Parts: sequence; structure tokens; C-alpha cells
Amino acid sequence: MKAFVVAVGDANVDLIAPVESFPGKGGEVSTDKLHKCAGGSAANLCVALARLGQDSRFIGRMGDDPLGHFLIDNFRKEKVDIGQLQIDEKVGTGLQFIAITRDGERTMYGFRGANIYLSADEMDMVSVKSSHVLHISGYALLSDPQRKTTIKILKVAREAGALVSLDVGVLPATRATNRVCSILRYVDVLFLGEREASALVGTKKPEKAAKDLLKFGPKIVALKLGRKGCFILTEMERVRSPAFPIKVVDTTGAGDAFDAGFLTGVIGEWGLKRTARFANAIGGLSTTKIGAQSALPNMQEVKRFLRRYGNAEVV
Repeated sequence: MKAFVVAVGDANVDLIAPVESFPGKGGEVSTDKLHKCAGGSAANLCVALARLGQDSRFIGRMGDDPLGHFLIDNFRKEKVDIGQLQIDEKVGTGLQFIAITRDGERTMYGFRGANIYLSADEMDMVSVKSSHVLHISGYALLSDPQRKTTIKILKVAREAGALVSLDVGVLPATRATNRVCSILRYVDVLFLGEREASALVGTKKPEKAAKDLLKFGPKIVALKLGRKGCFILTEMERVRSPAFPIKVVDTTGAGDAFDAGFLTGVIGEWGLKRTARFANAIGGLSTTKIGAQSALPNMQEVKRFLRRYGNAEVV
């Protein structure tokens, strides 16, 4: 089954540099490589879904500059619908500086730029009403007018009967805790990591955090646990699914890849165990290469990967 998925949030250009380690304050570190990649949480999800065969539309804003043109070209190449993309004549495209250490973990320094100026006045809500799934990046809740526009989109989508998913993100969980919690009653699928869960409900125990979050209203809480896989909780079911034993190169965008895999399973009504395993495969595969969107697998790559680990039945 295919579904029309609309994602609202950021699109950025990522400048990614592998480094040996971080220097102390006032220190210095050099890199012998610099990668220019398409990124941004909501944009990553749209591209990941498109590569998995789903129809996706990105709602966001970027500058009328070379970075924005680079992202637009990439969206078109990936066959993501950008009919609701807004172009800002005054503010530049979002830019992320990302340092990757030897263990594959990334540290990000971000300029959100035009992303935060997403305008409700420039939106055509017909495209939202026709969506089967609305996915919200938590970063869209950080600043107005993007936040107000996102809330309006959320209300329209709910009234039209769309399934709503939310990926919280570390910064929104710590800096906009109340804003995140205030919309959880409208969310069907909640995606977050351990740090975000701890910030929202004050516990570092994954199962307790998921249980506490379920009380806010989501029907599914999907906790992403990195190298420990994931923990999925509903009122009726709990699923622990281990991560795949792979060599991690870059974790940038891995959470967004997981979300796309999980939503694919939800759309296909696969059941939680199968969905969690598939999502872990997508997320894991995305860490084997540098970059967010450039590392996302297509369905054929996922099938080969799952066969290699004896999970061909998942797809």
C-alpha cells in the first residue's frame, strides 16, 4: 500500500567533516575531507520515503541562494513533491556544520535560517487535507512563525483524518518541552531517543519513559536506542528489537531513516515486530555511509541487507 505523506520541518545543507577528536576550549582540529550533503530532519524523511516507494511532500522554507538551489535540485532528483516549498528572498537557507568522530557519532552546529519563517499565508491547505500521513519534525515547534504554521497544519490534517507522527529531536525536547508535550494528544506515532524521552518525562529508563509518554495521548511510542535497537510500546503490545551488527560510519540522519522505515510498516499494516525490524534495518543501513540523504537506502538495498541477516521475510 502506498500513502501520501506530508512532512513539515527543516531542510538544510550539511557540511560534514570527519575529525579525530574534539579539541579543548581555544584548541584547534583539522580535517582532510569536507562533504556537502542535503539534510534537515523533515527533508531526510521525505527522501527516505521516496526511496522506499512512498509518495512524499516536503513543506518548508529556504533561501533563494546557491544552497537552496542545491536542495531543490536534490528534491527533484529524488522525486519528492515540493509544490508547497516556500522561497525566502531575505533570509538564507539553513546550514549545519557537522563533525563526525571515529565512532561515527555526529556533533552539530546549526544555522536554521529561512526554515523558521515558514508562513501560513503562503500555504495551500488543500495539499494537507489530501494527505494520509502528516509527519512533524520537532524543530518546527521551536520558533515562530514556523511553530504557528505547523500547529495550523496539524489541526487541518487531524480534521481531515490523517495519521500524525512526530519526531521530537534533542533541541525541541530540552528547549521547547511544554510546546512538545502540548501537542502529544494529537499524535498517533511518537518518535524519540533516550535523551529526548528523559527531557520530557524525567526518567532514563526507556520502558518507564515510554509508558509515561503513552499517557500523553500517542497510540504508539517508538523509542530509538541507537546501538541497542528500539523499544516500541502501545496500550496492547510492547516490542524490543535489536540493532543490526554493522560498522557505523556516520549517524547523521539515522533517526529520520528509522522513522521512514517505521511509517512504511505502519502504512502497510505490517504489525509492530516486523515494522520495528524493518525500521532498524533502514536506520542501520543509513549509518554505513557519510551524509543523511546521500546514505539512505532504496528498497532493493534493504531487501539484500535483510536477506544477509536472515530476515528476508520482513519485506
